[in-house]
Amino acid sequence: MADIDALFAAAVARHQANDLAGAESAYREVLRIDSRHAASWCNLGVLLARVGRADEAAACYLQALAASPGHPDAHFNLGNLYRRAGRLPEAVAEYRCCLAAAPEHTGALFNLGLSLSALDDLPAAIQAFHEVIRLEPANADAFMRLGDCQMRQGQMNEAVASFRQAVARAPNDPRSHYNLGLGLTNLGAFAEARAALGQALCLRPDYAEAHNALGLTLEATGQKDDAVFHYQQAVQFRPDFADAWSNLGTNLSEHGRIDEAIHCLRHSLSLRPDAAAIHSNLLLMMNYSSRFSADEIVAEHCAWAERHAGPAPLPPPIPRPHDPDRRLRIGYLSADYRRHTVAGFLELLLRHHDRSQVEVFAYANVLRPDDVTDRLRALADHWRRIVGRSDAVVAEQIRQDQIDILVDLGGHTAGNRLLVLARRPAPVQISLFGYPNTTGMAAVDYRITDPWTDPIPDAGQAHASRAKIPEQSLRLPEVAWIYRPPEAAPPPGPLPSLSQSSFTLGCLNNAAKLSDACLDAWIAILQAVPATRLVLLAGQAEAGVRRLIERVTRRGILRDRLEVRRRMPPEEYLAAHRQLDLYLDPFPYNGGVTSCDALWMGVPVLTVAGSNYCSRQGLGLMTHLGLTEFIVNQPDELVSRVAEWNRRRSELAEIRRGLRNRLAKSVICDVRRYLQNLESAYRRVWRERLPG
Repeated sequence: MADIDALFAAAVARHQANDLAGAESAYREVLRIDSRHAASWCNLGVLLARVGRADEAAACYLQALAASPGHPDAHFNLGNLYRRAGRLPEAVAEYRCCLAAAPEHTGALFNLGLSLSALDDLPAAIQAFHEVIRLEPANADAFMRLGDCQMRQGQMNEAVASFRQAVARAPNDPRSHYNLGLGLTNLGAFAEARAALGQALCLRPDYAEAHNALGLTLEATGQKDDAVFHYQQAVQFRPDFADAWSNLGTNLSEHGRIDEAIHCLRHSLSLRPDAAAIHSNLLLMMNYSSRFSADEIVAEHCAWAERHAGPAPLPPPIPRPHDPDRRLRIGYLSADYRRHTVAGFLELLLRHHDRSQVEVFAYANVLRPDDVTDRLRALADHWRRIVGRSDAVVAEQIRQDQIDILVDLGGHTAGNRLLVLARRPAPVQISLFGYPNTTGMAAVDYRITDPWTDPIPDAGQAHASRAKIPEQSLRLPEVAWIYRPPEAAPPPGPLPSLSQSSFTLGCLNNAAKLSDACLDAWIAILQAVPATRLVLLAGQAEAGVRRLIERVTRRGILRDRLEVRRRMPPEEYLAAHRQLDLYLDPFPYNGGVTSCDALWMGVPVLTVAGSNYCSRQGLGLMTHLGLTEFIVNQPDELVSRVAEWNRRRSELAEIRRGLRNRLAKSVICDVRRYLQNLESAYRRVWRERLPG
């Protein structure tokens, strides 16, 4: 035994001296003498893992366990090997075996937390990190990991508290300040977040993650120009930083730099091909651009689904009664149960559904709830906060709730949970309102549309797209969505051009929608129709304002014929319509709620009828109002139509005086009629889906 102990000690000494070849030989000599020497098997495994011989290392750990069942270090090291190989469930099992033998093994607890976090089992990961902290109260890394899990689960206050503990224990570690800044940003404490992230960058100026997080914080407070700088710093210091490239692209879109935004997003996706959220951002940007056909955009949506929403293992459905006439359980899935343009539509659904026909479940993926969230929560029959919960967990919740029809209102917009639908948690799944294009997913059965925005294709119709959309069109008889007028809107006011020579055109929509083709057509109007002026919205970035001015004036338009407004508070935004004679609908991505805002303020919307739902929303609105003379079929018809209305100012003034009342009495604002149509459609597809 003394010889074995001496040989083992010599092997360990060589191992510690980094004489790996000598140490391997010495361990093998021990094992030649005693093949059940568990410590030698374990140490040899560590050595082999270090030099990349993972399979041999795993075999050594298994030999150690055969020699000494329950050997904690063998289980721990085997768990580490599995974790590095991405075999996370096996790693979790090994760490748990280690802890069964050594309950206070903090390394196993910490790595168990890491593995559970990577598996999205956040409650169990949180428990593991709490146990590490109980045993090692000074462990700053454990506090950081705990805060990360809490933040992902939507426990923002708890996360910030954990990050503060990490800073207290590691004040010179830039990571602790970075994590605190990120948590404070998600909590909405932006000033303190900027200070924390600034401290992280003081400690480490090339900290790419901190630059990216500071960019997000600055964007949240409207400092778009400064945000661009920090995103650019992030990708300069770390060129493979996919999230920073994605954030840069999204920021550039508000500047109207759609081509550059798409380039950034494509590059981001090349770095992280499996990032569904980044790919969704790209799809949204493609809708804004005039460089892609409708068919090309549909094809990219289908590519998203093929890449990210492939077949998932589906548990058997929960038995539910298939009575065709029973009360239906409807689930509305959205990230916009908050201050957002979609929230008004959500409120109409939640408030006015016929509760004798439907029971409403709200699935809210809201990171920072606000007063609107509170109001909507009170209107739902059942409220489920799903932020931070994995797709599998959310899908299981929906199955347990026995939802009959699951309705997604986000599409490929920010915070979407489309991959929940990919798991088919409900018998019928529908896309509605929040995104004006296909999801690309076969798991989504229907898209709610109407006969004007999505007419039945006909070979003789120029607007018909040839692309095959995965979802079936579920056409409501009148409108696909309805408008909730703002309560505090000022009165429309008189037609401005009645008291002045100039004729003012405008668009107060997202600057990202000002595609090259759209702006070219509007500039052609200014060039051809004397005394016309143009008012545009440029978002919050000063660079975006300058670029928009340059895009117009470089075509020979005098600066005094263009007014560029920054993003405004709601009351000021609505009042700004009073200076407009005629509203120009952007294309190919038409306005929706924003066009209705213009109509509510008495300003008719001049729209170009496109080839798909995204570009036919304006046509639908103006058709329902009986104002088809504000619809043209081609962009080059805009010049003559503007010139015509410039001559017919008195008629335009008469339309303005009655437009709010006309809109209020139209199907566009008739919530009860809309919900009758929507509930009838739900009932129809439910009956069609019944077995037999």
